[in-house]
Amino acid sequence: MGRAAAVGLTRERVVDAAIALIDEEGLPGFSVRALARRLNVFPAALYWHAGGRKTDLFAEISGALIAGLMAHDDRAGDWRDTIRTLFKRFRSRIHQHPNAAPLLGPSIRSNGAPNAPWVEIVLAALVQAGFKEEGLIDAFNAVVGALEGFVTIELAADEASEDSEWVKTFDADLEALDADVFPLTKQYLPRMYNQSFVMRWKSGNSAPLDKGYDFLIETLISGLEMQAQRSSRP
Repeated sequence: MGRAAAVGLTRERVVDAAIALIDEEGLPGFSVRALARRLNVFPAALYWHAGGRKTDLFAEISGALIAGLMAHDDRAGDWRDTIRTLFKRFRSRIHQHPNAAPLLGPSIRSNGAPNAPWVEIVLAALVQAGFKEEGLIDAFNAVVGALEGFVTIELAADEASEDSEWVKTFDADLEALDADVFPLTKQYLPRMYNQSFVMRWKSGNSAPLDKGYDFLIETLISGLEMQAQRSSRP
């Protein structure tokens, strides 16, 4: 094991192996040493291909997860359908690698050129919607924020055992809420339980929030339509 074994090692191979390791062991079980053992190289060889720090490697992983989401031919005639396709593909991709979802939050950073194809498609869709100049950038940030934010939170919950003390305490605390102080929470809790953010202990991997995600997409599109109309007024 060593530099000789690193012949043929590429950034893509390092990132693919890292994603596979995270899929199997989760982020708590991931380490650069474990990845190096999997690839039969020294850890330094990994940094040569994926930056000099663990955070650089995480950035490469997060970038790889969302690169290539859409190609030019995937653009729809209606910008709304383009946005819908992007959102559905993104969520489907991340649900294939739920253990890596937290990297799309605090560990993500600019990945530049690899993401240019879908960035270009989003910008074109927003131009078609009527955005331009600074308004275009604001709309783009709203789309990307919604895109990554929902799924990251959806898959962020640690899966707990239903008969664990943690879940029993979780349920008991909710049951003990005073209906006079929290009338709406108590009223809607049966519908919110494990089907809404905050009021859940299951991960979106086992209790996906499908309706909520569809609602987000349509709400975002409606909001973009209104903002585009406002920006076009003299």
